Amino acid sequence: MQPHPRLDCAVCDLDDILTIESDLQVNVAGLGEEDDTVIEENLDNRVKIAQDAHYDALITWMAPHSLTLGTDNYLYKNQALVVVEDNGLRRGVTHLFHDSLTAGHPGISKTIELVEQHYWWPHMRDFITAYVKGCATCQMNKVNTHPTKPPLFLITPTSDLPFQTIAVDFITKLPPSQGYNTILTVTDHDVSKASIFIPCQESIDSEGVAKLYASWVFPHYGIPLKIISDRDTRLAPLTTLRQMDNPNVLTNPWNNTYSFTATLSRTNGQSS
Repeated sequence: MQPHPRLDCAVCDLDDILTIESDLQVNVAGLGEEDDTVIEENLDNRVKIAQDAHYDALITWMAPHSLTLGTDNYLYKNQALVVVEDNGLRRGVTHLFHDSLTAGHPGISKTIELVEQHYWWPHMRDFITAYVKGCATCQMNKVNTHPTKPPLFLITPTSDLPFQTIAVDFITKLPPSQGYNTILTVTDHDVSKASIFIPCQESIDSEGVAKLYASWVFPHYGIPLKIISDRDTRLAPLTTLRQMDNPNVLTNPWNNTYSFTATLSRTNGQSS
């Protein structure tokens, strides 16, 4: 066993060595629980005290990892102070450069860059990578670059007859023609893809829509099974017709009457 360079002196005795080891156990054990008040100078002292306690083990690292003995008789990797094999101490080092108020939770690469300027230990990159990936603050603030896309629930055909699933909408702001400036479109969603264009006024109300449907569509195709609209209140009578034809629509949450927002162009695209 090689003599410890900082204990090979005439003034050091057994009581001094025991005092150093006792202080080491208290300081290192509590390091992982400290908050952002941990300062680098205090951390340096603890790393050096840990080197004193693990000197024999550190000597075996010198040749494989090209470590050097500094002027202060502590081991360094280039300019970085060597940290002994102590997870609590290594968490304290990583905490200082990642979680402290001045650090601001940098990413994996930046944290490694900051730590390796001052400290080093074997497989340090793997340790820091696992630490940052397990940081709760980073996970909460991380931008999801691969958001989960909600599935599209396609409207499946329910009948082989035309105009049993219809898409209804208005074409507005048209130049006046024969007293009309708006067109009510009723499109067969499933079978023929045909459309019925009914001229009207933009100021038409729900009662007027009901009359137009009753005159232009109902005599030929009856009441549809499904109605797709953009929740325009003027189209509410069409849903009422469906409810009158099937009273269960009012109580059954899985009814065949549909209503969608105007922003869902994929839903009501056929009438747009």
